[in-house]
Amino acid sequence: MYKVSYTGNGADTEFTFTFPFFQNADIKVAIDNSLISTDNYSVVPNNNFIGGKVVFNTAPASGVQIDIFRRISLDRVIDYQPTAKIDPEDLNSDFNFLLSAFQDFQNIEIDLSSWANIHDTVLTKIDYTLGVIEDKLSGGGVLGLYYNLLNVLDNALPLLINDYGSVTEAASGQNNDDYGSL
Repeated sequence: MYKVSYTGNGADTEFTFTFPFFQNADIKVAIDNSLISTDNYSVVPNNNFIGGKVVFNTAPASGVQIDIFRRISLDRVIDYQPTAKIDPEDLNSDFNFLLSAFQDFQNIEIDLSSWANIHDTVLTKIDYTLGVIEDKLSGGGVLGLYYNLLNVLDNALPLLINDYGSVTEAASGQNNDDYGSL
């Protein structure tokens, strides 16, 4: 994860960073480990979005920890059309974007022992849910409803259509029994 930290002194409002980013919205700021709203600061990028500075509306208090970091929003910014020529710059930009997102994931520190516990818990819940679904499907719950619906439709549809093949026309007196007793 690309991140730089400072300690506020109550006077400085500008803090620099040197890591690459793609748009101003990728730069996030936290004060004492709490993410703050973008209404409280602005991002001024360097050329080609490699570094820049964060400018606060008011100076952060003395002694607070200021973390400036990159969190890439995983959204498509380019939509390739099937019949249009692909611009190599757009393609390279997309690949750089994906590579940067993967780098951010790679730099996340994970406690493997707690991950194993989470994995086991999730796996247990998935196995339970799969068992319930299989039980309902094999026990006739869903299939029974399906076959009942087919049976009702099989018996009812011929009775809904009059001799002329139209369900919108009223049946004449001699064949009104075609509609059955629905």
